[in-house]
Amino acid sequence: MRRSERLTEQERTFAEQNHDLVYAFLNQNHLQESEFYDVVAWGYLRAVQRYHREPQLKKYSFSTIAWNAMRCYVGNKRRSDQIRNAVIAFSINELTEEGTEYGEFIRNAKDAFWELEQQENLEELLSKIMPVLTENQKDHIIAALEGYKPCEIMQKEHISVQHYQKDRKAIQAAAAEVLPVFSGGGGT
Repeated sequence: MRRSERLTEQERTFAEQNHDLVYAFLNQNHLQESEFYDVVAWGYLRAVQRYHREPQLKKYSFSTIAWNAMRCYVGNKRRSDQIRNAVIAFSINELTEEGTEYGEFIRNAKDAFWELEQQENLEELLSKIMPVLTENQKDHIIAALEGYKPCEIMQKEHISVQHYQKDRKAIQAAAAEVLPVFSGGGGT
């Protein structure tokens, strides 16, 4: 919810009366309250607003509308967490002098990026990082998203390990600037 979309007094009263749906959702989905309460609560409050402001929703029970909204908010948080974790994994993995990765865990991060390529959160993340990168650095990110390993990227782009390392550090710096945007919601 945006600040301009505050709950009316009627919506507040309704939200208080049905607040047990938040705990029912958390319990049924085995979600830890410490991590997911605020995420679920935002979905719930959005459902309260929509239920009161969109007359066509009155044909459904409020619990149906609320349950769907809470499920969507949890899904969005999980996608955001996956993207953040993939960017962190990409940015902290180091290369040997030969250009191979120390950790194989980066493979899973690349797979997560690939699966989420069409997601709105990934597009937003990339839209924030890409403008500050050089064309070579953008090519590195795109190649990594396509599943290329660092040594393959260096061969493909005809660059040295040192050049790749320099670009990678710039990408890490850009990611560090953007990451706080994606850490909201829950106890991450």
